[in-house]
Amino acid sequence: MTTVTREHVPPDSAAIATPALAVHALRTAAAHVERALAWALEPFGITTAQFELLQVIERHGKSGAGCSELGRHLAAPGPDVTRMLDRLDGAGLVSRIRDVKDRRVVLTALTEKGDELLTNAGPAVERAERTVLEGLADSDRAQLALLLQGVRRNCPGN
Repeated sequence: MTTVTREHVPPDSAAIATPALAVHALRTAAAHVERALAWALEPFGITTAQFELLQVIERHGKSGAGCSELGRHLAAPGPDVTRMLDRLDGAGLVSRIRDVKDRRVVLTALTEKGDELLTNAGPAVERAERTVLEGLADSDRAQLALLLQGVRRNCPGN
C-alpha cells in the first residue's frame, strides 16, 4: 500500500482542483471503497447496501422506525428500501410488523439471525475499512470526513 502524505500532492495542485477532476476522484474513490466492502461481505451472502440497512435497523429499529425513516439514514437512500427489506425478511434477518397506532406503518427489527450476521461480518468490514484508509493519519481521516460532509451538504436535496 502506498502511504499518502502531503509530499505526494503535485506542486501544481490548482490543476487538480477543478470541479470535474475533484468529482471524478471522489466517484472513483467511492467505487473502489464500495468494491472493497463488497468483497468483505461476499462470504456472508449480503450486499453492502443490505449490510448498511441492517446496521441502520440495529441503531434505529429499536425505537420502531418505519421504512421511510430507515431510508433517511442510509448513505444512498432510494426507492428500493422496501425490496431490500423483503429480501432481508425472506432471509430471516429482519422481522416486520404493522404499527398498532398507524396501520400504514410497518416497523422493522433485527432477528437473532440478523444480529448474528452483523456480529460475524463486522470484523471483515472493519478490516476492509482500515485497508482503504491505510496510510492516512487520524487527522487526515477527520479532515476527509469533514470535507465529504461539506460536499454532501452542497448536494441538491440536502
